[in-house]
Amino acid sequence: MDDNQLKELAIDFLQPLIPGAKIEPEAISSSRGDALVALVDPCTIHFKAERSDSYRLVLRRSQPFTKMASGTVTESHVVEAFVLVVKAMKHGLKQWYKADLRATFPRRVVAKALCASKREEEAVLEVIDQLVMWAGQQYEGKPIPAAIGFVPDALPGVVSFRDMCREKFSAVISNGFDTLLTCNFNGEVLGHETLSTPEKCPSFTPFRLGAVAQWAHKGRIALVLNRVGEILVFRDYQLRFTRRGGQWHFLTHNPVLTQMGRPDDQEIRKAVYSTCLDASFARTGACIGIVTSNHADEWKKVAVSADDYFNPPKSTKAKTLAAFVGSKKFQGLNRQLRQELVAIDGATLIDHRGVVLVVGAILKIEGGSPEGGRLAAARTLSRLGVGIKVSQDGGIVGFHDGNHEPKFRVMQQYQPDGHTNSKHQPDARPAAAAPDGRGNTRIKVKDQNLCNP
Repeated sequence: MDDNQLKELAIDFLQPLIPGAKIEPEAISSSRGDALVALVDPCTIHFKAERSDSYRLVLRRSQPFTKMASGTVTESHVVEAFVLVVKAMKHGLKQWYKADLRATFPRRVVAKALCASKREEEAVLEVIDQLVMWAGQQYEGKPIPAAIGFVPDALPGVVSFRDMCREKFSAVISNGFDTLLTCNFNGEVLGHETLSTPEKCPSFTPFRLGAVAQWAHKGRIALVLNRVGEILVFRDYQLRFTRRGGQWHFLTHNPVLTQMGRPDDQEIRKAVYSTCLDASFARTGACIGIVTSNHADEWKKVAVSADDYFNPPKSTKAKTLAAFVGSKKFQGLNRQLRQELVAIDGATLIDHRGVVLVVGAILKIEGGSPEGGRLAAARTLSRLGVGIKVSQDGGIVGFHDGNHEPKFRVMQQYQPDGHTNSKHQPDARPAAAAPDGRGNTRIKVKDQNLCNP
């Protein structure tokens, strides 16, 4: 395949799937003996469409890719799936109907990355297409939520999923939350399950969909349509793919914890990241700062209102929220409480031990910032260690040590020019000054709480 054609497809369909990744302008030479896809260093993947190709394209990002491992879906698997889809469509992409094929591209990459056989892929694609259809419909004036689970090595089903979906009742036989319609990989309906809330929600999934994530293991795949028309795909106890705003995203979680960089306590990082996922799918947005030990005396210069501080609490708000938190550290709090705390207007700051310093903080941000208030706040907080922004449209971006470039990105909407669309986000507006007129900013959050399907 011509390298320019492969590059165009990769920029249009692979680059948006993997947050922070970018196709390098120049390809490198390749021989027949080179692998189609190779992780050549932690941050670089080389790939080509066919063995005979004399080049390989270069996919690179600052955030390390996950090492390939059995039973785990990694960025390399997604690139492999992309290459296989390209090969299968190679002839058609030169025909008059190429636009139709391109429209099917992302969903096929998702299905191929998830599945071990063509039969499984076709079954998953059929469900994806049905969920997309339901996302544009209503049942008795209300959005349609749904959850469909695939069980490997299952017995024959009672009817085909396709035949069932021709009947109107099919739109209301699962709630996308704690009930699930089960199918085999032949595309046949097996039954219906009511899911129990797990004692401990898996970390790498939205809290309110913990029961679905807990179900999706040992080869099971679960697909959920929520009430805002988003599709979430679970495997191996984790959220692996999601379709938001018409764009598919691949989620790889452990590298985000690595790139968070601090504090040393992995449980704190995991708690912060899981809360970011909860805020993302609750559509509340959030702004979170982690204050490292070497900046322990500086955070009050950024969070300028003493009325927000937890120690000692002075205002009614601080006294109330400090009582909710009690003596627990951030990582020890209930995930629902953590999500509700970070949804409060303003920023949440914790220290390197997980002690909650302030919730709903007014921040001092340099004037004249052209970017959104929450993004400017995250960059300001990063001077204390780590600053994280969760947009109301769901994108997550984190910064270190005051650096302008993000250290990690998750589910950010991709723009054709290769940039993520920070300036077009709902919260991306110039930071408004607080009532004291000193350039201090409280980040406003509109609590829509749409996580529950």
